[in-house]
Amino acid sequence: MHEQPIAVVVDESKPFLMYLSKLLNRMSLEVLPVNNAGEALEICRVTRPHLVTMDMMLPDMDGLEALRTIREDQELADLPVIMISSYQEKSRQWEALSLGCVDVLEKPVDLRRLHKAIQRCNLYPGGRRRYLRAPFNKRVGLYHEGKHYEVSSSNLSERGIFLYLGEQLPKGAHVDVDLPLSSDANLRVGGSVIYSKVEDHDAPTISSGTAIKFDRLTLQHLEIISALVAELLIGDIVAEQTEPFVSPNR
Repeated sequence: MHEQPIAVVVDESKPFLMYLSKLLNRMSLEVLPVNNAGEALEICRVTRPHLVTMDMMLPDMDGLEALRTIREDQELADLPVIMISSYQEKSRQWEALSLGCVDVLEKPVDLRRLHKAIQRCNLYPGGRRRYLRAPFNKRVGLYHEGKHYEVSSSNLSERGIFLYLGEQLPKGAHVDVDLPLSSDANLRVGGSVIYSKVEDHDAPTISSGTAIKFDRLTLQHLEIISALVAELLIGDIVAEQTEPFVSPNR
């Protein structure tokens, strides 16, 4: 298994720090939450993270000043930084971009814009993840050549799913998948196997399971699956937050 990329999240607001950390963790990042710039810079020098998200306004140091410090540090100069702001000050946003930050996001943070910014950082060993994905620990129905399987899943994306299947299916095999939407409703979608491996004790670093790419989707299917992935990532956050920190879209 690959180690998760490390993200240092810097924000003075404890609720925002908690919610953004929870979201990034669900997006397969190991999160180190910090509420001031000085501590964040120290942690970055020690842990060498793969990403920093930083609020523009911090109690001990202006976010732009912290970004300049990162860019002037020879060991941290190439560190991807996403700036976050509660204010629409275009001059400060342009200054942050001129200092090489990946993007400047406004609060409430747009889920899909955050996802796109993270993809530009090339954090994941398998390459960029074009579509949103979320943990999906559900039992799923799988149909292949007249056989029906009830299998566990690990994650769901807007265009595919990863399943734990006891037998190996041929790459390219056409399958149908029943996605549970609620306790009494499923969505059946078609797809093709793009990866399939059974457990091999001689090669423990190879992930066992079956990856399926959805390739027979209607527009309605796309909308339902995209909404489901967003709900898995931030549904509880949106329900809990007392002020808008994260949103599915603007």
